[in-house]
Amino acid sequence: MINVLITGSQGFIGLNIIALLNKSDDIQISEFKRGDTYLELEPRVLAADYIIHLAGEVRPSSSNEQFTSSNLGLTEDIVDILTKNKKCTPIIFTSTIHAENPTHIYGKTKRSAELLIERYSSEYNVKCQIYRLPHVFGEGCKPNYNSVISTWMFNSVNGLEINVYDRSIKMTYCYVQDVVKQFVDIIFNQSIDTHIYCVPSKNYHITLGEVVDYINEFKESNEFISFSAKDEFKSKLAITYMSYHKEYNDKK
Repeated sequence: MINVLITGSQGFIGLNIIALLNKSDDIQISEFKRGDTYLELEPRVLAADYIIHLAGEVRPSSSNEQFTSSNLGLTEDIVDILTKNKKCTPIIFTSTIHAENPTHIYGKTKRSAELLIERYSSEYNVKCQIYRLPHVFGEGCKPNYNSVISTWMFNSVNGLEINVYDRSIKMTYCYVQDVVKQFVDIIFNQSIDTHIYCVPSKNYHITLGEVVDYINEFKESNEFISFSAKDEFKSKLAITYMSYHKEYNDKK
């Protein structure tokens, strides 16, 4: 039995990875959620065979103190607990592409957290992997929070206007189900990626205008497209749209 501690377990990625891990009889899940204390964190860290560190502050409206506490402070606590107790526990850490050349406090605090985990990995010779994620979309992402795709889909199914200020802006997206599967493959030693800095196995480069056109196409059609290897992004976008459409109908 593998004991996996998930920080930020009630967030978008956290809920999706828990749903996937729950399909395995070989996994025992431990959670650390917003509002939990250091006294609750320490025994969970010490009991973990693997840590998936997802917790962090992403809201643009947050203060510098909130970014520092959530993105750096919690990482400091986890690494401190492990080093004080001489524990060599692998960590999967979700960082951001904004940590590469950080200009905002969000990217800066994520970069500082990366360095803590990189140092721990090197000094204790423990396998850690830092994922610099681009924009993540998929089922369960909150609208009007940190994903324009989720906001646009919510607006579409609720008959609200979709606002796009520049259709030509190019974005890089990854699909949450691809990301969580990649993490689970690491836990079960099925991943061939041994580098400390990692990227999602599948990234999609697309303009905001193309995303809007797809969403409008889904809205106008009574039938959603099935998965097609020819256009994986559109297929995964359609699956996501269906989840918002179902949620809307369930509330009616």
